[in-house]
Amino acid sequence: MKITKNLCTAALLSVMASSSAFAANFVFLDEDTLAASRAQLNSENATTSMKQSYQRLLEEANQGLKSDVFSVAHKGFTPPSGDKNDYMSISPYWWPDESKADGLPWIRFDGKTNPASKSDETDSVRIGTFTRTVRALALAYYFSEDQAYADKAIELVRTWYINEETRMNPNVNFGQGVPGVADGRRSGIIDTRTLVERNLDAIAILSQSPTWTDNDEAAINQWYSEYLDWLIVDDLSGGPKGEAYAPNNHGTWYDYQVAGIAYFLGNTHLTKQMIQKGKVRVDTQFAKDGSQPHEAQRTRSYHYHYFSLDPLVSIAQLGDKLDIDLWNYTNKEGASLTSAIAFMVDYNDPAAKWPFPEKDTRRIERMSPLYLKAGSALDKAEWVSMAQAFDFNKFTVEKNLAEVWAQRDIELLYRVK
Repeated sequence: MKITKNLCTAALLSVMASSSAFAANFVFLDEDTLAASRAQLNSENATTSMKQSYQRLLEEANQGLKSDVFSVAHKGFTPPSGDKNDYMSISPYWWPDESKADGLPWIRFDGKTNPASKSDETDSVRIGTFTRTVRALALAYYFSEDQAYADKAIELVRTWYINEETRMNPNVNFGQGVPGVADGRRSGIIDTRTLVERNLDAIAILSQSPTWTDNDEAAINQWYSEYLDWLIVDDLSGGPKGEAYAPNNHGTWYDYQVAGIAYFLGNTHLTKQMIQKGKVRVDTQFAKDGSQPHEAQRTRSYHYHYFSLDPLVSIAQLGDKLDIDLWNYTNKEGASLTSAIAFMVDYNDPAAKWPFPEKDTRRIERMSPLYLKAGSALDKAEWVSMAQAFDFNKFTVEKNLAEVWAQRDIELLYRVK
């Protein structure tokens, strides 16, 4: 099945028809699960691993309390627009062509990250630091009920999204540019996934704070509404060569952003459309055995198998909230989201030989939250047990944030009800 232009057109119409949308309380998180975890954490029934995860959360949040406020306006480079409020990044796998005096145009080496793409001159590191800091502070506020965490997070949110001098313009016109090739590329939208992944539920939590104002609520809704419009109608993302049509993890992360923002804004019609589009992802991205042919070609193929599943699992969770079963959809070839997760389970043992190229060490711990989410949704106790049995003791906040988040997801955010 092809990703059709009609679907994007219908999505745009549904956005236009939803001018009276209100923010949802939570998007990817479940408020009842969070409340139960908080109650258990403050009781004699709190487990050692749960308390350990909470302490790591506080470590990260306490670092956030000490941070200065910052935004895209504080980068060194100025985007081609001349406006520092525009997000700007350099595509990570592109390098100067050493055979050319000026190095132009840059050329691509898949999986080899150019340090220039991670400097303070652009925004890719900055957006990651911002979103994870806000998320840690918001979660620390929720579980500790210490107002200081909320106050700091709200200050950061206002700086990035609301204050006129420092706010990010709601577009990614200059994301993942490549010198000599393009000022901005459609793949730049992958950078902004964290504004959805980490910040929507964080904002829902912060809106419970007395520091959060009606103006904050209106302004944040306006920002995400404008960004959603940009995602759907801009040539970089919505055209026939845009991320909406990408047949790999980029396309799924695009769907994830649209679905998550639509749900946050109360647009259930558009959210349902994007969940249904998840079936297209199964049709075009998964083989019968659960492997992902588009990702299998990458030099970091295990990472990209995981990275492609991550947004689709979250979309399936949104489906659970809106009574659409994406977990069990199976196409005529026998491919499904469930079989794709089962494929990864088969290689969870580090001794099992991964069948595709993999230049990195297999980071199997990152699949643990996905096993927990899928195992809970599909009543697969063995997947839940696999997630809960992983030993995270070797990881520290300073060096292994992704792994620390994986433990936090398991112990505090997505616990089995």
